[in-house]
Amino acid sequence: MFMAELKNLLLTAGHDLEALQMPVTLDVSDGGECYTRLNGQERVLKPGDMMMADAQGVISSVLYGPDHRTRITSDTRHVFFAVYAPSGIGERAVYQHLRDIQANVMLVAPEAEVEPLKVVVAA
Repeated sequence: MFMAELKNLLLTAGHDLEALQMPVTLDVSDGGECYTRLNGQERVLKPGDMMMADAQGVISSVLYGPDHRTRITSDTRHVFFAVYAPSGIGERAVYQHLRDIQANVMLVAPEAEVEPLKVVVAA
């Protein structure tokens, strides 16, 4: 994921799909949301930060990164990748970025099965 981010200059969030409580939504923080970051520290989001949340709460923000609850671990078997693509970044660029992540995953886990890629544009 990190190598694709460097190549394509698109920020990506990766989460353990089995730890997520659907639905996952994309929103802009009002500044009152709080979550436990990857490093275990609690963090209150700044107003205007782009964030993702599932039914249990915030799972990622652009400024502070992924959460601890849905982090990818050595036990993770199903991964959810989401791309933070601001206005002006086309669907084709996002799709290619996800394809690059897929290719990188296959390098380290050639037996991995891949679900069809979906690009969903948030309104």
